Amino acid sequence: MFHGLPSEDPIDHLDEFDRLCDLTKINGVSEDAIKLRLFPMSLADKAHQWEKSLPHGTITTWDECKKAFLAKFFSTGRTAKLRGEISSFIQRNNETFAEAWERFKGYTSQCPHHGFNNESLLSTLYRGCLPRYREMLDTASNGNFLNQDVDDGWQLVENMAISTECYGEHYESTDWSSTAHSIELDAQMRKDMLALNSKLDKLILAQFPAKHVNYVSEQTLVKDQEGEDNTRSLLHSK
Repeated sequence: MFHGLPSEDPIDHLDEFDRLCDLTKINGVSEDAIKLRLFPMSLADKAHQWEKSLPHGTITTWDECKKAFLAKFFSTGRTAKLRGEISSFIQRNNETFAEAWERFKGYTSQCPHHGFNNESLLSTLYRGCLPRYREMLDTASNGNFLNQDVDDGWQLVENMAISTECYGEHYESTDWSSTAHSIELDAQMRKDMLALNSKLDKLILAQFPAKHVNYVSEQTLVKDQEGEDNTRSLLHSK
């Protein structure tokens, strides 16, 4: 039960409520209808009084309900702080792309009522990335990452985060202040970008012989078998 106390976290309450509702399925009844009917039963005291005071018919979807609930019980100070973290997002020098992506997602999930649209969020993430990762995103997008469809952009970001995890230890162990290591890294980056350019449009399927990795595209799943000398890849032509 959520009472509307300062010590309670409205995000945690919504997450728990969503998990419980996932266990409730009624044939012919939409998920929104189930949640809208059950949500008042999860509130008590101040929160319950707030819900009862809402004008009838003003909330017709679960998304509207969540936004109204958070606007009431999520502190303005916390909202402002998280909105600032999102809008000023910058990848740290010692942070892998996957780590930066997880941190960015964390900010948006902690403040689902942030008010930024998907296009704005994608642009913010891209512009906050380190230059080498922006270059990789552009290369995988036929030259300009931000010119593509927003959904395709998010898919590319997700695939790139998965791919970079495969060789994240290499980047993390590199001495970025060393000229020799920087040259070696540049060579590796050029090699990576050439490989990216030959893959599916807007998708990255990195391959490393030393690891056992499942490579997934929209149509095909290929798994490297232990003991193989060479990494296999699938190239799709349109």
